[in-house]
Amino acid sequence: MVRAELTVMNEQGIHLGPANIIANLADKFESQIHFKTEYMDVNAKSIINLISGTFRQGDKILCVCSGPDEKEALEAMRDVLSRSLEGAKL
Repeated sequence: MVRAELTVMNEQGIHLGPANIIANLADKFESQIHFKTEYMDVNAKSIINLISGTFRQGDKILCVCSGPDEKEALEAMRDVLSRSLEGAKL
């Protein structure tokens, strides 16, 4: 298991568009990927879960990855959350 505190940098936070990009990217990994805050634990492979997290720009989340490709998964989540996802394609 690997983990890191990440910051949501997308200007509009994680709404439907960014959630779709994140979930599709997360789904490429065999590892389980979760975004955790003090109040919730969100499966990053689920668009609905990501939207329900109501993550806003500047929010800090703990990304926890567990599985055979956990290090690669964590780096992918670090990369995707560190940039603007408005109009981005996966």
